[in-house]
Amino acid sequence: MARGDSASKVARAARAGASGGTGERRKVGFPAMVALVVVLGALLVFWARTDREATSAPRVGDHWHSAYDVYVCDTFRSKIVLETDPNGIHSHGDGLIHVHPFNKLASGRDATLGEFFAAFGGAIDDDSFLLDTGEMVVEGFDCGGEPAVLKVARFDADDLGREPEIVTENLNGVRFLKNREAFTLAMVPASVDPPAPRPERLSFLDTVDPERLQSDTPTLATTTSAAG
Repeated sequence: MARGDSASKVARAARAGASGGTGERRKVGFPAMVALVVVLGALLVFWARTDREATSAPRVGDHWHSAYDVYVCDTFRSKIVLETDPNGIHSHGDGLIHVHPFNKLASGRDATLGEFFAAFGGAIDDDSFLLDTGEMVVEGFDCGGEPAVLKVARFDADDLGREPEIVTENLNGVRFLKNREAFTLAMVPASVDPPAPRPERLSFLDTVDPERLQSDTPTLATTTSAAG
């Protein structure tokens, strides 16, 4: 009997050991499965966000218009008239910015003020801008007894009574967010807010015909439109 009891104990111990091993494997396998689900979920969220940003407005084929003006100290400057445009953000010498992406370089998050300036051979950073005439305007000069600083004001052309957004940093990256915005690029004292674009710019924005002004080719010809 003793021998039989011993054999039974050995068998029970073997079964218990086998059962314990399975439990350990379960304990290890479950956290690994959870970790895998978390990683896959994070990758899915990242992919969805990236895809959404890549296809965010303005998209290729959209045709938005924004009025703009350039203001230095106390004087409005002439329109930008050079129309070369590789990617689809340009002006027709009409005081408007045509946001009409031809490719992804001018769409979504890449539809920026910097892209507009680069298209006509100009440039803008946080303390200066270069116009199509070759004039470089750099902040710091005397403007009514104060140093001039560079600001970009974003207005809603359909609600000019609303306070504009005033931007002083990362001006090259200021995005075009919707149709019918209005921008003033201004060198003014720190205590002064840029004015809205001139009324004639905003009036023309109300009458512009997107189909008539739609560009047929990625690169436009240089215009000789009158300044103003």
